[in-house]
Amino acid sequence: MENRRFPIKLDHLSVSNSGKVILDNITLSFVEGINVLYGPRGSGKSTLLRSVVKLNNEIFDELVEDGTVYLFGEDVRDLEDTYVRRKALYLDTSFIDAMNHYNFDEFLSLSLKRKVALDEFSAKLDDLGILKKLFMGQKTPLSFFSPAEKISLLLFILEQKKPEIILMDCLLDHLDDENLERIIETFLDMKKDRTFVISTRILQRFLYIADLLVILNSGRINYAGSPRDFVLKL
Repeated sequence: MENRRFPIKLDHLSVSNSGKVILDNITLSFVEGINVLYGPRGSGKSTLLRSVVKLNNEIFDELVEDGTVYLFGEDVRDLEDTYVRRKALYLDTSFIDAMNHYNFDEFLSLSLKRKVALDEFSAKLDDLGILKKLFMGQKTPLSFFSPAEKISLLLFILEQKKPEIILMDCLLDHLDDENLERIIETFLDMKKDRTFVISTRILQRFLYIADLLVILNSGRINYAGSPRDFVLKL
């Protein structure tokens, strides 16, 4: 049976590559809602998120994984890759860079697996501030979009595809405060019946939206609990 309260569970997860330990005996449950995963560069955040969608073997040459990752109560090793990546979507900054190779029409058609008429979604695209960027119509290259506008377009895609889990790996760290606030408002609107895991190196910008805060350092969990309790301990 699917576990809706804890969509992602890690049970004694350890990951190493070429003998170097990246994650060390991680036991953790992410909750439905917004989870914030904080840690410095090299703390293991990316490896942890990629473990959920079985992507580490595409990154590491000599990968060793122990322990279990559960997606809605099922061991991800027993699930088809296509099923896992339909349920859970992993996004990092390389995805934003890759969008530069497409125009608006190509990207929507590729993402939604069908041709899209602009007037079908014009009101929503206008709300997200995307419509005004289409100075060449649907042939507008996405290389003309700012990072914030690309993320807004991704959120539009997510609303159409409806993955239940969205893993964002330091994707929002480089946004200015104004754009970040606008995008977070969209997250809060979308979080019902969804699970967000937002990794970051800048804790104070995301602490107030977290339903669960996890702090990772050198591949180990330093804290997992409510943001309020964490602040009270400071």
